[in-house]
Amino acid sequence: MIFSMHSLKSKFDEVCMRVTDGRHLESTGSAPIYYMVFPVEEILAVKRETKAWIAKLENKGWSVVQFSFADAISSILQNHRFRNAWLRGEELLLPSSKGAISPSALADIVKTLTKALTDGGELLNMVREKVAEAATRSNGILLLTDIESIHPYLRMNTIEAKIQEEVHTPVVVFYPGSREGKTSLRFLEFYPPDPNYRSEHIG
Repeated sequence: MIFSMHSLKSKFDEVCMRVTDGRHLESTGSAPIYYMVFPVEEILAVKRETKAWIAKLENKGWSVVQFSFADAISSILQNHRFRNAWLRGEELLLPSSKGAISPSALADIVKTLTKALTDGGELLNMVREKVAEAATRSNGILLLTDIESIHPYLRMNTIEAKIQEEVHTPVVVFYPGSREGKTSLRFLEFYPPDPNYRSEHIG
């Protein structure tokens, strides 16, 4: 664990250096998205360190805005108009499953929840609101955290593609996964390598 924490510290120190360099060099009115890539087994360590990292950024003069995908998804699903129907369906499904949900039933559940998160663009709009909030602040920076929560509903590159043109302050994504080559990322280390990221990768 000492090595793991040292590795995370080194990665975050590089994030700080890169966003600071970018702030000094940027003159086009836009800013890149930075991915801090770390192994899945370090997800909990990253969560423990996040508050300290926010404080470190603030000590360096950044005004930090945080967006937790876990909190956002929980809020959307908890308050969804179909939540009661989902719960009734769950009550009917679980007794008949004898403790195991069939792959087809699981696929239907995932499809339903994906639709709830994406129809109307509520989740994406919540991200956009935070992007806009960071842009209104002097030295604003946005941290996107808990992105493991979007599995299996969404992929981060889909969200990145939709907000890319709206980003005018640095955005840092805490990304559990691995790098493949110079440009590809493997979300959660088991998705296929995806080269469709137009961001900077650290780690």
